[in-house]
Amino acid sequence: MSVRIEVPEWINRQTVENAYRLCRLAQATRQQRFANAGMRAARVRDPRLLKALEGGAEILRSMSEEQMGVHGLDVGGIRVEATEYQMWRNAYQMVDEGNMEGAGPYEWWISAAAFLAGHVM
Repeated sequence: MSVRIEVPEWINRQTVENAYRLCRLAQATRQQRFANAGMRAARVRDPRLLKALEGGAEILRSMSEEQMGVHGLDVGGIRVEATEYQMWRNAYQMVDEGNMEGAGPYEWWISAAAFLAGHVM
């Protein structure tokens, strides 16, 4: 039996961009409650948060493929993926592994996903 995890917000380009914009604004105005809510959900490895992080990373991967092609950006013969995609993917990996010591640099990406998951109002 599989359990279907649903998030209260659709995960698409618009919602991912809006959530990230909101969290960047919260960061600029020092509203730490956004990051705190995200990090609380990350500590308990909330399934909705993981789903939102995974969905956000997929959206950004597809957007970067559209913009740079499927081969990505080639820097000296090395394929480099878009920074935004890398940050969402790394945030997902940190939370999924339960590596909260390494998750600090990703707190605002985690908070954007927490907004999509319904943890931040």
